[in-house]
Amino acid sequence: MNQLRQVPPSPEVTAYLVNEYQRNWKSAGFTYSQFLIARGYQNPAHNHPGMDDHVTGMPPAGAELIHTPRKPVTGELHVKVLLVDFSDMPGVLSKEHYEDLLFSRNTHTTGSMADYYDEVSRGLVQIQGEVHGWLRMPQTYSYYTNGNSGLTDKLNREYYPRDARKLAEDAVDAALAHGVSFPSQLDALDNGTITALFIVHAGRGAEKILPPLSGNHIWSHKWQMVKPKEVAPGLTAATYLMVPQEALLGVCAHELGHLAFQWDDFYDPNYDADGDHWDGNGMWDVMASGSYAGREMRPVHPAGLHKLQHGWIEGEKIHQSRSGLTLLPVTSADGKVVKIKGPGYTGKQYLLLENRIREKFDGELPGEGLLVWRIDEDYDQTKSAAPGMYLIQADGNEDLNDPNDRNSGDRGDPFPGSSSKTELLDHGRISTSFPGQPSGISLKNIAFDPETKEIRLDIIIEERT
Repeated sequence: MNQLRQVPPSPEVTAYLVNEYQRNWKSAGFTYSQFLIARGYQNPAHNHPGMDDHVTGMPPAGAELIHTPRKPVTGELHVKVLLVDFSDMPGVLSKEHYEDLLFSRNTHTTGSMADYYDEVSRGLVQIQGEVHGWLRMPQTYSYYTNGNSGLTDKLNREYYPRDARKLAEDAVDAALAHGVSFPSQLDALDNGTITALFIVHAGRGAEKILPPLSGNHIWSHKWQMVKPKEVAPGLTAATYLMVPQEALLGVCAHELGHLAFQWDDFYDPNYDADGDHWDGNGMWDVMASGSYAGREMRPVHPAGLHKLQHGWIEGEKIHQSRSGLTLLPVTSADGKVVKIKGPGYTGKQYLLLENRIREKFDGELPGEGLLVWRIDEDYDQTKSAAPGMYLIQADGNEDLNDPNDRNSGDRGDPFPGSSSKTELLDHGRISTSFPGQPSGISLKNIAFDPETKEIRLDIIIEERT
């Protein structure tokens, strides 16, 4: 069964925790995950199908690794937003605030969620929605948080109905009691459930609060109700997204990635419980740390693999050598990603190339240039030595492999980048090869034009008999 993930703590909280671990706990022999559990940061999604993953209906059986969305999403995506508050935590911000943050077009100062997905999908997805509330809940805020951020405790024990799932169920009941309608177009995935149900709660997000106070607020997450609610004939509310009233664009874009676009988290899902802890895709992907870019108001684009899965970007497949290949930025109208299969690759292994520059929602990227992703769809993200998706970092520093260096991406990651790295061979400290035999793929003469922002390179693929 897939190991499932939580929204990561904010960068500020992460920095505090890393400092405390290194100063007081590491020398005592504690692993980072043991330290996090002791400080109240046990991963609430661990062993809970449907939480912060791609699951949108009943959890599937069997192992799932890099997940391929069951249905590409294009066209209108209808979002239902319910604002909920409590007798001990009343709502503060207006309904119009959320309409502007989520659904306005080209008017929000830093861009709305509709603007974000319009850009990253190249106009193929149009986010629309309605906001309802504030709706007063039958229980207090402290009832639902239960000292566990509304999720599970340090030992991964559940406390339903004293958790966020019951809050989601109560929110839907309150909406129905207030005459809120749930039309059939809310089901974008044709599975009989609302695809994008947002629940915005009064109170703060636990992921932005230091322990021990974080347990008194709800951790932003995507999960499934224990008792799904029928809201119309043939339509059920089962899966939901929950964020605090202070939520900014980054967490909303990230969680909608789970909810509607069926993406998993692309950072280490189990901390170092397996002896290996790393940053995953870091600041290069909205489904990793990139949701916090621009102080969480300008999240970066999804990595090229995610866009390719929904047909939001052209993917060119290359099986033979090519000289003088030109790649435009993925943020341009004609930008594309390149998928390369080599003679040394097996199964679902390949390289994915994309040109990323600092413009539009990618304006807060840590660097510019050619990103080279090594993909193996038969693996997940838990092991930095053999993950499902791995960014080959041009400078060879492998900063993404070290979660304690406060570096989730830098100018040395792309090619040529700050290290002026103009080639990538199938052997050496960094290479195009997976563990095992050489891939037979080399990238040479990699050049980035600072004026046109184009990448040019030669691709050499060995011919093997």
